[in-house]
Amino acid sequence: MRIILAGGLDSALTHFAMIGLAEILQEADASRVRLQWKDSAKAEPTVSWDGPEAAEAVLAHARRHANQDSWVQAKASFTTPKGEKTFGLFSPRLPLPEKESEVQQFEDHREEFLNSDLTALDHLMISNLGEPGYWIFDRNTRLPDSSASRWEMKTRNHGKEFVGNRLSKLASIVSSFDKDSIDAGLTGRKISDPLGKDKPGSRTSTGLTPPGPVDNALAWCGLWGISGFTVVPGNGNDVSATAGAIPQRSLHPKCLLIPITERPVSPSAWRALMASRAVIDVTSPNESSTAAALDYLKTRGVLGMCTFPVHTTNNSNAPERMILNGTFHPLNRVPHDLH
Repeated sequence: MRIILAGGLDSALTHFAMIGLAEILQEADASRVRLQWKDSAKAEPTVSWDGPEAAEAVLAHARRHANQDSWVQAKASFTTPKGEKTFGLFSPRLPLPEKESEVQQFEDHREEFLNSDLTALDHLMISNLGEPGYWIFDRNTRLPDSSASRWEMKTRNHGKEFVGNRLSKLASIVSSFDKDSIDAGLTGRKISDPLGKDKPGSRTSTGLTPPGPVDNALAWCGLWGISGFTVVPGNGNDVSATAGAIPQRSLHPKCLLIPITERPVSPSAWRALMASRAVIDVTSPNESSTAAALDYLKTRGVLGMCTFPVHTTNNSNAPERMILNGTFHPLNRVPHDLH
């Protein structure tokens, strides 16, 4: 079976949805799952596999996470400077509990879920979302957001956070769709955005596109695509490194890089390629680093790179980060001024 998703090379949401859907299909026991930008008059974002229908797998996945037993629905309550608040337990960016005992309770609660009956994709998603870095300081100021994925971009205004205010709500909405509605949304035949009320200013994509209506089933797959972008914790007070982010150790990256291969690749091969140093070094001003990266990427069938500017608003209290439309560059013409 195969499906051609909505969007093109210039849409970060489409790239994220490809890996997200591929991982969801694999979790549904599909075999031979592959991602490919199928060569035609227009590059087509294609996922192929043997197994259940894509809409059936996405619906079952959303329903499982709409269940109150899912980690997506799990909550944590603790005291903040604004009083006691309740948050999604696995949101990677949260305020610091006021009481030291609550920090330990929070960690213990997370640990209980991590030792429960989670799937491989659950573990991958939780790991690559990152976690609140309560141990990270700059002088005497805590910087808990520094250990989260750079691609978790939920705006934090009014105390909102990613899992409780975005992922869990999308689970409930997509779980109520029928299979035809999901298929229509994934393929672009229809855009249904109940979460964003179909408004021009909808933030359903959560930074994977500029504001605007986005189909909720496509957004669900796109946000699960975060699982495909490896997060490597920093040393000491360093910002965690997120696959594809430039600069690597910046809280607000300037650019997202995604390699485009000439042949179909499995989800695990895609993740490994995405996490390779070569993806970042191909943009290096250092000629020897660039040459080594080019050699590595060519041997793995990479045709070129899509570069996506990342815009961050200047709101100091709740900066909004979003990925803008991207550009495809042949491998020997990738810009070196992205850092």
